[in-house]
Amino acid sequence: MEVNMAQETTYPKRYKFKESQEKWIKYWKDEGIYKFDINAKGEIFSIDTPPPFVSGTLHLGHILNHSWIDFVARYNKMKGRNVYFPQGYDCHGLPVELAVEKKYGISQHQRDEFLEKCIEWVEQNINNMTKQYDDLGYSTDWDFTYRTMKDDYKFKIQWSLLYFYEKGWLYREKFPTHFCVNCETSVAKAEVGYYEEPGKLWYLKLPIVGREDEYITIATTRPEYMEACVGVFIHPNDERYYHLSAAEVEIPMTDRTVRIEMDRNVDMNFGTGIVYCCTYGDELDIKWKINYDLDEIQIFTEDGHMNENSIYQGMTILEAREQILKDLDERSLVEKIEDYEHRVVIHSERSSCRKPIEYLPVYQWFINVKDFTDEIIESGNIMNWYPEKHKQRLIDWCEGVDWNWVISRQRVFGTPIPFWYCKECNEIIPPRVEDLPLDPVKTPPPVDKCPKCKSKNLLGEKDVCDCWIDSSITPLAIAKWLEDDDFFEKTYMKAKVHRPQGYEIIRTWLFYTLFRCKKLTGKAPFYETMINGMVAGPDSRKMSKSFGNIVSPDEVMPEFGADAIRQWAAMGSLGDDYPFEYTWIELQTKQPVSEDKIKEEMEKLPEDKFNKKYRRRFEQLIGASRFLTKIWNAYRFLGLNLNKFEISDINIDKNLLSVIDNYFYSEFNKNLELITKYFDEYNWHEAFTIVRPFFWNEICDNYIEAIKYKFYLEEQETREWALKNALNLFYKMLTIFAIIMPFISEEIYSNMYKKFKNLKSIHLERWPTPYENISEELAEKGKFGIDIIKILRNYKSKHQIPLNQEITRVIILSDKNKHEIINDLKEDIKNTIRIKNLEIYEKNQEDKIKDKPDSKEIIDELGIIFYFSL
Repeated sequence: MEVNMAQETTYPKRYKFKESQEKWIKYWKDEGIYKFDINAKGEIFSIDTPPPFVSGTLHLGHILNHSWIDFVARYNKMKGRNVYFPQGYDCHGLPVELAVEKKYGISQHQRDEFLEKCIEWVEQNINNMTKQYDDLGYSTDWDFTYRTMKDDYKFKIQWSLLYFYEKGWLYREKFPTHFCVNCETSVAKAEVGYYEEPGKLWYLKLPIVGREDEYITIATTRPEYMEACVGVFIHPNDERYYHLSAAEVEIPMTDRTVRIEMDRNVDMNFGTGIVYCCTYGDELDIKWKINYDLDEIQIFTEDGHMNENSIYQGMTILEAREQILKDLDERSLVEKIEDYEHRVVIHSERSSCRKPIEYLPVYQWFINVKDFTDEIIESGNIMNWYPEKHKQRLIDWCEGVDWNWVISRQRVFGTPIPFWYCKECNEIIPPRVEDLPLDPVKTPPPVDKCPKCKSKNLLGEKDVCDCWIDSSITPLAIAKWLEDDDFFEKTYMKAKVHRPQGYEIIRTWLFYTLFRCKKLTGKAPFYETMINGMVAGPDSRKMSKSFGNIVSPDEVMPEFGADAIRQWAAMGSLGDDYPFEYTWIELQTKQPVSEDKIKEEMEKLPEDKFNKKYRRRFEQLIGASRFLTKIWNAYRFLGLNLNKFEISDINIDKNLLSVIDNYFYSEFNKNLELITKYFDEYNWHEAFTIVRPFFWNEICDNYIEAIKYKFYLEEQETREWALKNALNLFYKMLTIFAIIMPFISEEIYSNMYKKFKNLKSIHLERWPTPYENISEELAEKGKFGIDIIKILRNYKSKHQIPLNQEITRVIILSDKNKHEIINDLKEDIKNTIRIKNLEIYEKNQEDKIKDKPDSKEIIDELGIIFYFSL
């Protein structure tokens, strides 16, 4: 039945993504499209999203990570699971303090005012980042967000520390720990790494006691440690130095002597084979100090200066190095200097620091992890890993752990460590549970005097928790642990919990979370983990604000929109790094593409829209925008034809499917099976490299082109069924698109499909199912017909004939078994290619052709011959 013109839907020529995003973000919130209902149908699937550090803005590294997480949420919802998808924020840490000091000109020593400003700054950044998440189309339920700086979160942290203390796993001790003198705080071993750098190897002479003018020579990269030398070591198998066993040497710049010991850990091939042990130059020095009961001499302050134990007091470490070398040289104790490439331990977790780490013996709080690494490996082994290869990172880290976890940080803005200690005997005084959360600097201890030595000199701990202490209970925090037993049971104990994260924090966030959650609940936290790589900036380094190489979503979102950015994210390979400067062509083919090819693609764009540098940098997003245009054009074409009819549904009747319909429905089934397989494995890259070309090349360029002539036939029933069949297939594709491109999918659904579906949003739809009872015999015939159409279209293209221009005459010759198929497809071929006269013969009838055209093409793979007359 013809539709009254007043009922027509308008279909704009271009997709206006800015208007669309603004409209649907508001609609999804107003209608509660992403609300979580714990009592809804479906198995609960919890996502333990990584809480981003509140750095003020998200960059494309975050966008990749959180786009993938959103894909996980949307896909599992479509698969019928009740998805619990909260998003929190990691609020504490040194970068916040540094930013506040810089912005407000206030010192951390002004404690109360400083903490207020930290909270103010964090809240501003959370507002900015929340908007960026919304702009991305992030389908979280903001009613379940959390902030690690809030009291309810601090209560859980402090309760867990008290529990660990009561179990004997948490303790306070003076021990040489990794200490960043630049950040003025201790750091965990998982926060440090090695950096290869060119340096010097100084060969220094130490006088042998009692032997005039005799010396030993040690080689070192750290001459500034000389005053802290407490021992000298040689290897027992080193024949060069048998005569030195038990000898003593003088330590220059001091009045001390030390004994030469033998130890098998000495590397005979390093330097001279004689090494000095200083407190503390490295981890081996720590072992030797303990094993041989050596003295401890600390010469560095926590801010990187020489202390009162050094004659160079007040100098920085590097200033002291320069001066001591001058002094040694004046005494003729510098034998030689060599260039030397060596590994330096640095504060690697903070890319804005990356300064050398020292080993300072200071009182710190520790959690015993060394004794539980087998349990952590067990928890890791029962998880599904995507990709599997990254599980080995966890195992390797666990097997190499030889330090307990240093959890205290010499900062201010963090979760307070809720204990007091006796200044006289170092006895620990724990808090009462009912007093949590608390700040022991402000809160008096629950006792008046030390229960051990009776001293009243009790001090509240000033240090705060390592940020990984906060984030390592996120699966429990989102499940309302210690807060709502029923909610916790359903969203943690009985749920499938998914952990998405980067591979670079397997040894920190994942390691600590597996450990802490298992100890606190008795249950390994995760059912599965999805691992992403790091996004590299245009300079090929990890994208980071401190490197100055970030690309903010605010830089590209106004030009390309969220759906284009999400397509870019979908093209990242599971578990691998993803350089931002790769082009769309390279990502599709997995092969490098020449600059000439890139230039050729770029020149297709209006010169006044993008300068060359901009176009090269954002070619991925330009390609994504083109795909959105392709989707929009297909939608608009179908929509304009839908305006011509009034149909009540888009259901299909398998008896009214054409041969062409059967072929493309069959192809959809095959592709859906592969796409589903890859989505099940969270392999967005492989899935999208199927989705995009299937829709673009097959559905748009072949299917719609092959059936659209039917939309203009006089027979209404044929027109309606052709349109229904096309709309049905397009809708199934749209539900797949909705995961990666939520805005354009909702726009199209609302305008064209909502009237056929009883759903407020396409994002409440189920994952598409394959077509049933498709005739594979008809599908094969349809494929043959499409192959013929492709050949004829290529012929027109090769001869520069517009696709809409009619060809006067085409003759097709084939074997007898294909002759009937071609005859059945005659109208499809003729009308799709626009052929005035299409003649079909068997090959043995070639001599019957009158006025045979000169233009001839033989297509061996199809076993057919073409004659053309333009």
